[in-house]
Amino acid sequence: MNRLRPILTLSVLTALLACTACREDVIMIDSLEKEMFLRESTEGFYRNGEALFKFNPQSHQRAANPGRMQYRIQTDGQDTCLNVILDALPQSAGVHITTSIDYRSPGELVSSMSHLECARKDGDLIWLWSAENYTGIIINTSEL
Repeated sequence: MNRLRPILTLSVLTALLACTACREDVIMIDSLEKEMFLRESTEGFYRNGEALFKFNPQSHQRAANPGRMQYRIQTDGQDTCLNVILDALPQSAGVHITTSIDYRSPGELVSSMSHLECARKDGDLIWLWSAENYTGIIINTSEL
């Protein structure tokens, strides 16, 4: 029994270290805009705590291209469109990914490559956040 005690102790310590190393990253709420964004639940494009474009299934279209990791929503008249290409699909909050974002609407154009944080994941929805410009995107990943 005395010979097994060090092995058991080492096994318990190894298990504890493994559990500690695998814990989920804590998401920092470092701005009011981010807090307001994380309260939203509708797919769309948000800036400075307000919605620029929210998906409405009665008057908008949604498309996804899993091969390109591309997500798109637009109005039926195609005057407002959000197109996002992801370099990867985050599996949990705290993960950072690179995205290509193109958003256009009358009087507004946003086109950028951004490094976004997955600030929340709930089922098929992910909340992607840029602390640099207080911009967020909620995406339904069910088809990606």
